[in-house]
Amino acid sequence: MSNVQNSQPHKYQILIIEDHPEQAHLMELILQRHNQPFQAHICNDPEEGLVRLKETAFSAVVLDYSLPKMTGLETLARIQQVRPDVPVIMVTGQGDERIAVEAMRQGVYDYLVKTKDFLDLLPRVIMRAIEEQSLSSRLQQSEERYFALFEKASIAIFIADAASFRLLQANGQAVKMIGYPVEDLLQKNFLQVTASRSLQEIQDFLSRIRQEGQASMDQAVLVGANHRLIPVDLNGSLVSVGDIQVIQCFARDISEKVKMQRQLLLSRQRLISLFDGITDPISVQDRDHNLIMGNKKYMQITAGHTSGLVGQKCFKALFDRSDPCPNCPSAETYRTGASRFIELFHQGHTFHLWTFPMAGIDGRPEFLVEYAKDVTDQKEIEKQLIKSEKLATIGLLSSGIAHELRNPLNVIETARYSIEDGLGHQNEEMDRKLEIIKKNVRRASAIIENLLQFSRHSVYEKERIDVEKLVDTTLSLLEKEIAVRNIVAEKNYTNIPRVFFSLDSLKQVFLNIIYNAVQAMPNGGFLRIKTALSKDQQWVQIDFSDTGLGISEENLSHIFTPFFSTKRESGGTGLGLYLSYTIIKREGGDILVKSREGVGTTFMVKLPIAKDSDVPM
Repeated sequence: MSNVQNSQPHKYQILIIEDHPEQAHLMELILQRHNQPFQAHICNDPEEGLVRLKETAFSAVVLDYSLPKMTGLETLARIQQVRPDVPVIMVTGQGDERIAVEAMRQGVYDYLVKTKDFLDLLPRVIMRAIEEQSLSSRLQQSEERYFALFEKASIAIFIADAASFRLLQANGQAVKMIGYPVEDLLQKNFLQVTASRSLQEIQDFLSRIRQEGQASMDQAVLVGANHRLIPVDLNGSLVSVGDIQVIQCFARDISEKVKMQRQLLLSRQRLISLFDGITDPISVQDRDHNLIMGNKKYMQITAGHTSGLVGQKCFKALFDRSDPCPNCPSAETYRTGASRFIELFHQGHTFHLWTFPMAGIDGRPEFLVEYAKDVTDQKEIEKQLIKSEKLATIGLLSSGIAHELRNPLNVIETARYSIEDGLGHQNEEMDRKLEIIKKNVRRASAIIENLLQFSRHSVYEKERIDVEKLVDTTLSLLEKEIAVRNIVAEKNYTNIPRVFFSLDSLKQVFLNIIYNAVQAMPNGGFLRIKTALSKDQQWVQIDFSDTGLGISEENLSHIFTPFFSTKRESGGTGLGLYLSYTIIKREGGDILVKSREGVGTTFMVKLPIAKDSDVPM
């Protein structure tokens, strides 16, 4: 016995609604004998037929026109309510053209008169009805799928006549994008929904579609309701529908993309501004020391010896070297993914170099950022600060020594007085020598007192200061130097009011200016100091004029620059006048200079006078 079972062909279920049993039976026999697999179901009552129609998926219905309870046309109307997709063949014993026309109008597939050859014709009519219904159903499903895809597409679709570009159809997304009601949109030409800035480009795009069958376009601009501009990407193709050629155009709204591009561009511009705004050279390099990019400062300092930055070796561009710098930190940064630092000496300059990893997509260093800083001036300042600390220490020691010298001077003076009193002024020669001792003891005491006063730090940040008295104290400190150089100090004081300033700062400024004036007169001369009150009585001005060597016009513009000095050979650091200028400016004053080479120099210091409300602080 074979285990294989022959599959039975699918049978078409046919419902016969016929009130004449013999006639119904004949139709059933004809269908069973036909070469097509029909299975007939007979109902003599139309109500029963309608019930069976709801229960079974019939392929076709054969309906008698004359039925009890309701006519064939009434039954047809009920069938169409229950199963509008099933084809109905109406049969009748009497041929009536009027009834046939009405039946066809109401939707029957065919109308047959019960003649002698009607039973032979019935199976073919039923089969043709089933096939056409199947074809129609598939076509309808296809159309429904197409329209579902068309209408529900997430991208805007426009269908336009290829000759005139008149819009024939637009899906829901296109209507939503443009913002016009669909009936208004379909009255327009595609170019009428194009922004003027993109009109020529879109015309060329549509022409390419007509010529080549398809085209695409980036960054076009459409215009919607209320003149709203819509940036889009376009893709289109030429399609033939019968004798008509249409253009189907797909438009993707890229508003967010454009917004993101603008944000990215803005972020890039901000980063570049930040990158270029850094006043030290910064570069990006690959593993082979090739420069990828550099900031504005890097471009400036490398412009003198590089024909182009990108692709140059960093050590060549920055230091004009033929090989990598000693102990270059880049390899270690690539290896560990951590930043590294070295100090590098090159042609009398000191550089600090930092390298930082720039990670790729995999998180590993792809490039590195090198930050270079010329710290030569900073190193020099550090040396000078160390020197200043040493000088401050020496000053402190000097103050202590001066204080200790008072005791032996007091002993000398006491001894001198005792000798003078014991001799009773009997010996003139001895009296003259004792008087010399007395004068020098007093002179030494005055020098010690001035040194102590000058080295004593004020407890206030700002206080009321007698400028003329402070100038006198400063001059007394340099009295020996002034005398040795044969310089005459002339003072023209006008009893100016006190100023409100930092006492320690002003001491340093006056000492610096007077000392510079003394050094400018190696062969003697005049140092003239004049004080005056401004016309608005808000400032006092102290002029320090010397008849020394003067300053050349070339050097005059640099004298307040740090580390600029015309006295390098004599140990000048170039910081004195810079610090004086900085102090005066910081405290709200001003300092000016006039000079003629070979004639002399005048420094003018302007200081704010003390107000009644100013108290030590």
